[in-house]
Amino acid sequence: MSSFPKLVVHTKKIEHNARVMVDLCAKNGVTVSGVIKGASGLLPVCNAFRKGGVSSLSSSRMPQLRAIKEIWPDQETLLLRIPMMCELDEVIRYADVSLESDVETLKALDARCLALGRTHRVILMVDLGDLREGFFEDDDLYAAAKLVEDAKGLVLEGIGTNLGCYGSIEPDAKNLGRLCSQAEHIESMIGRKLAVVSGGSTTSIPLLLDGTMPKGVNQLRVGTEVLMLDEEKDHHFEVPGIYGDAFTLEAQLIEKRRKATFPIGTLSVDAFGNKPHYVDRGRRIRGLIAVGRQDVGDMTQLHPQDERIKVYGGSSDHTILDLEDCADDYAIGDIVSFTMDYENLMHSSLSPYVAKEFVDD
Repeated sequence: MSSFPKLVVHTKKIEHNARVMVDLCAKNGVTVSGVIKGASGLLPVCNAFRKGGVSSLSSSRMPQLRAIKEIWPDQETLLLRIPMMCELDEVIRYADVSLESDVETLKALDARCLALGRTHRVILMVDLGDLREGFFEDDDLYAAAKLVEDAKGLVLEGIGTNLGCYGSIEPDAKNLGRLCSQAEHIESMIGRKLAVVSGGSTTSIPLLLDGTMPKGVNQLRVGTEVLMLDEEKDHHFEVPGIYGDAFTLEAQLIEKRRKATFPIGTLSVDAFGNKPHYVDRGRRIRGLIAVGRQDVGDMTQLHPQDERIKVYGGSSDHTILDLEDCADDYAIGDIVSFTMDYENLMHSSLSPYVAKEFVDD
C-alpha cells in the first residue's frame, strides 16, 4: 500500500528539461553546471541531470557532493557555498571546484591541499550588488586572484557572481558586463585565459533568450529551471519545451466538513507567531490533508492540479483546502495532487516524512 504524503519524481522530464537548458546555453557558448540542491541531491535526480548533459553537478551541501562522488567518481562537482573551515578536507576530496570569497579560507585551503598532496580549482566570487557573497572592491578581487595564481595547491579556474538570491538584483548586460571586464583584467594580470566566467543562475536565462548575455560569460549554474517553472513566473520569461510538472506532491484527505471561513473568537497569532489575514467567505466545504509546513514549507505555494481547489493555509501537520466547488468528487482517503514551488520542493525532497516515488516516464 502506498504511503502518503508522497513526492512523485518524473526523472525523464528532469532529463528532458536539463537537455533543453544545455542546448539553449550551448548555442550561446555557455556550459551548464546542474544545481541539484533544490531536490536535496536525490540521486535519481542527479542522474537525470547527468543524462541531460550538464558539465558538472553543483550543490551547497557537502554530503550531497560526497554521495555523488561515491557513486560516480569521475563526475565533476562544484561546491556552491563558500566552504567552512571545518570542511576543507572534504572540499578537497569531494568537490573538484569551489566558489570562494575569503582570503583566509583560500590560504587555509591551499595549506590543506599541500598537506594532502592535492590541487583544487577555485572560482572567485564577485559581489555585483546583490550583497551576499563575493569580493566587493575590485582591488580585493585582483589581490585574491594573484594569491590563488601564486598558490601551490590551488588553481584559479575563473570568477563568478550570484544575483537575485538575496538582494533581488536582476542580472543584466551592465552588471554581467562588469564581471567580464574584471575577468579580462585578471587575464591580463596573470597572462592567461580563465577557464570559467560564471554568470549566475536561472535568473540569468532571460539574457540568453533576448540576446543580451555578454560574450565573456561561459557558464551558468542552473537548477530551478530544470526542476520547475516558478522562476519563469517571477522573472517573466519562458523557455519553450520545459516541463513544469517534473515533481508532484500527493496528499491524502483526512477531513471534509462545511465550516466558517473566518476564525471565531479573539484573533492572536498562529503556531508560527504570524498574524495571518483571513477573508470571510461564509460557510464553505473545507478539507484537511495530511501534509503541513514541516513537510513542504509554505503550503500556500502548492498548486492543486484540480484547479477548482484552493489552498487556504495550514499548520505544521495540516493543509486546509477549499473544496466547495468540487466537494462531490472527493471523499475521505482520496488523494489530492499538487505541483509546487521551489520552497516546497526543498522541504518535501528532504523530509523523511514524505515518501519518494521515482517514475521513469
